[in-house]
Amino acid sequence: MTDPGYDWRVVVAPARGTVTPAGVAVGTRLPAGTPLGCIRSRREEVDVSAAYDGVLAEWLVQDGDLVDAGDPLARLYPEVSE
Repeated sequence: MTDPGYDWRVVVAPARGTVTPAGVAVGTRLPAGTPLGCIRSRREEVDVSAAYDGVLAEWLVQDGDLVDAGDPLARLYPEVSE
């Protein structure tokens, strides 16, 4: 269950490059470690994963967007126990 009264968390780009999001739909429950996509640069490809359990609230980027390290990629609501 998610509660909009709880703070959301932001997943940020670990490196500069072009975003390729995974096919994860908004509203999907994500356990920590779930792949969210990758950032590709000329030299490397860096995978991006959820760092904590949560629900994908919103994608903040689209496929092919150029991002810098630290730019927000997605918002997650933390999982809340009933």
